[in-house]
Amino acid sequence: MSTSKRSYIFKTVILGDGAVGKTSLVMMFTEQKFQNQYIMTIGSNFALKLIPAEILTTGGKEYPDVRLQLWDLAGQPHFRAVRHPFYKGASGIIYVFDVTRPDTLEHLTGWREELLKQVPPSTPAILLANKVDLKNERKVSTSEGRAFMSKLGAKEYFETSAKDGVNVNTGFQVLARMIVDLLPPED
Repeated sequence: MSTSKRSYIFKTVILGDGAVGKTSLVMMFTEQKFQNQYIMTIGSNFALKLIPAEILTTGGKEYPDVRLQLWDLAGQPHFRAVRHPFYKGASGIIYVFDVTRPDTLEHLTGWREELLKQVPPSTPAILLANKVDLKNERKVSTSEGRAFMSKLGAKEYFETSAKDGVNVNTGFQVLARMIVDLLPPED
């Protein structure tokens, strides 16, 4: 392991319709907690999470410590006008949809159009299919979710459950690696 103490902070925006589980995913990732009642995000919520280098380091490739600055943006349409400033400077994008509500997947193309007014299309992005714990209510298949990735410019797809914690850490960590991989090499 390198003795370098270099670390980075990357602004990451979490996008998707209201009630898809964005806030719950952030809470599970940052606090390992799940809250059963729905609390609507007004404007945006902000969280910061350190991912130590030893967790990111994989396959012999060493990574620095990374702090993800997570911007959980309100999903309701009436908040659209206030979201634009929050996109600026984003290093990573997490698109989220609810597997029990197919329209939340389709709506992500609108989110992408809104985002691209402020962020380059090459910005690393992942797609999270949330609420996979609701097996009997599921309406979007894994193959449908994966097929949608290219429409969003997303490079990775994860089926998550904010309630059970399934794939939550993995998704955020993969995005952190994708962002770091775009940094210029150190001298």
